[in-house]
Amino acid sequence: MSSLDHTLENHTQEEDEKRIPSPQEMLSRLHSIDPNDFNMKAIADNLKGNKVWISILTLPVSAIILAAFTLLGAFLFDSPIISFLITAALLFWVGKLFDNQQKIYTIAARQEVMNRIAAIEEGFGLLPHFKPFLPEKYRHLWQSVKRGNYLYIEQYIQAILLLQKKLDPEKFTAIWYLTYPETDPKNSEYLDETEEAGRQPLNQG
Repeated sequence: MSSLDHTLENHTQEEDEKRIPSPQEMLSRLHSIDPNDFNMKAIADNLKGNKVWISILTLPVSAIILAAFTLLGAFLFDSPIISFLITAALLFWVGKLFDNQQKIYTIAARQEVMNRIAAIEEGFGLLPHFKPFLPEKYRHLWQSVKRGNYLYIEQYIQAILLLQKKLDPEKFTAIWYLTYPETDPKNSEYLDETEEAGRQPLNQG
């Protein structure tokens, strides 16, 4: 990418961040969010790929190995207790390895969800603009999101679901026009900005 293309891309991004969307755009963005995209278990399983079957079979296979080695120790060494303890210790060690591997996938899945939330909130943002319609308990959430902190994944999902189900579009639109009168087609500020945009000269290629 040339320096000119990079400059134009940055300029376009800055314009998008400064441009105030309409309430209809905000509502559309809200309802386009699929909560299933934040399913960390599904994302972790997807990251594992074929290795997901290893986690599923770990417990039953471990039980079979423990029983088999205990019986084998009883027949060969006439000492089932010692055989059981050695096998249990070995399986515990193997289990810890699997557990550590699972934690790696869980952390990676959580980071992926945070990246998806960041993509939703980039630019003008989304959730903080719905704060008048969120209960007080979500205050810390939207404040954190506004600062670019996306750690509170579970609360974010709850807030989005709540807004998707309970939000009154007409009330939101009314408050939006009061907050940003320049986006209201019935407002003189909107007409002035529209006329000003129409008078802007086209960029020459």
